[in-house]
Amino acid sequence: MPASQPKRPTTVLVVDDDPFIRATTGASLSSRGFTILQAGNGQEGLDMFQAHGPDLLIVDLKMPVMNGLELLSRLSGVTPHTPVLVVSGEGGLDEAVEALRLGAWDYLVKPIVSPTVLLHAVDKALERAALIRENEDYKLNLERQVQQRTLELQKANRELEQQFLKQQKLGIIGTLAGGMAHDFNNILSSIVFSTELIRGSVAASDTPDQEDLERILRVCQRGTSLIRSVLHFTGKMHEEFTHFSVRDTMLETLDIIRGTTNSRIEIKTRVDHTLGTLFGDPVHLQQILMNLTNNAIHALAGTEEPCIEISATAYDDQQPDIMITDPESMLMVISVSDNGPGVPEENLPRLCEPFFTTKPRDEGTGLGLFVTQKIVKTLRGKLLFSRNQAGGTTARVCLPVSRSKIPTCAECLSIPNIRGNAERILVIESHPEVRTTISSCLTKLGYQIWQTDSVAHGCELVQEEPMRFDLILTEDGPLNSLDMLCATAQKVNPALRIMLATASPLGNIVCSHHAVCRIISKPVDMVTLGQALHHCLAECHCKI
Repeated sequence: MPASQPKRPTTVLVVDDDPFIRATTGASLSSRGFTILQAGNGQEGLDMFQAHGPDLLIVDLKMPVMNGLELLSRLSGVTPHTPVLVVSGEGGLDEAVEALRLGAWDYLVKPIVSPTVLLHAVDKALERAALIRENEDYKLNLERQVQQRTLELQKANRELEQQFLKQQKLGIIGTLAGGMAHDFNNILSSIVFSTELIRGSVAASDTPDQEDLERILRVCQRGTSLIRSVLHFTGKMHEEFTHFSVRDTMLETLDIIRGTTNSRIEIKTRVDHTLGTLFGDPVHLQQILMNLTNNAIHALAGTEEPCIEISATAYDDQQPDIMITDPESMLMVISVSDNGPGVPEENLPRLCEPFFTTKPRDEGTGLGLFVTQKIVKTLRGKLLFSRNQAGGTTARVCLPVSRSKIPTCAECLSIPNIRGNAERILVIESHPEVRTTISSCLTKLGYQIWQTDSVAHGCELVQEEPMRFDLILTEDGPLNSLDMLCATAQKVNPALRIMLATASPLGNIVCSHHAVCRIISKPVDMVTLGQALHHCLAECHCKI
């Protein structure tokens, strides 16, 4: 441990116009080990106080230049914890009272008949000052401890919330996994049957049924959505904000809920055909619906004929009790209702408070609805709760949705910002079927296409004729291959754009090359691919 600092001698400032009194007072105090400073009037005393900061002052009242009362007034509030003793032989009771009002700690009358009287007053004042300092130090230390403890509790609460979010995601992943095997078998069956029907039509020289083609695309998109949902919940993929169909997302989530809920619980659903679109991450809407449904399932414990009703309704007119302040949007309400015992009326306003729960101890953390409400707010919506007349609780999610529709497959090619203008694109893809499919789509969109199966060969093609290509569409490939491609492109043609199409979760992709204008994830549809290419070719180099 470092050596403690030696204690500084106590300094006493004696302010008196009588040099004999200053000398005798100083001698009495010096015998006790005090360091003595002397001043002949109030102005000198003020200057010495500001220069030396003494521990105690002994002040006379009647002095030239500046008297004792004026000195006390100048020092008042500046040094509230420095003891000041007034020693006067001419002042009356009124001056004594005024001196105490201005901050004097004690009043002694001249002549002081014994040094013991002075020393006792000095000791008493210094003891009081020391006690005040100790109390203030204790108070300051206590405040610091409270602040530190508050910060620790806030950190612990954040960690607890994050831990709950992870646990909640794991629970939802389990729910998703329980329904994914069933869903993927159905998806693959639909693809196999539809493909066989198309192959039969082609073999018979008939035109393939458009519905078979549409069905394959729909179920593939469904599989993509399922995979991305799991990746989102596990943190392997960043949130992807896009315009998505509320109805399609609702139907997908309801399929999962039906496949994973105990068959003893009846689930009734009603989803309007026109629910509009939302801008956000579809997984957020899935999480809201699954959280509210899981809450309803817990509330049905012990109910003889358990039932959950889930509905999604769009309103063209205003609803005063659930109005969304967005005149450009349409109101859409998702309702989850159960026939359980219900939540007491006085607890309804507290349901979204953190750590408040109506579940038995060890069955709930009180964070589920708190997190759900935060997600609803990110979508600019409201979360409301009410009791049902017949028993049970209803949760309503009120969201502002856009009236615009997601374009259908037949409308894709008519979208103006996805078509090319004979720009030259080099496709680098090791998987032959993926490479052929992407190249065919790009040709259909109006681009000139060159193909290769490796980044190394792609670098050779770029070096052979640097101005041949306008853009390179490449997979992520082996380690450092993207670095090699970007370095080659920058060397031979700095204007050459590169777009990365990856099958890995986007959260795992690290790319610092300014030559990469965009990163997209596989599988990708024609509209998304066309829009991404149009952005890279028409605008500046910027990663999105």
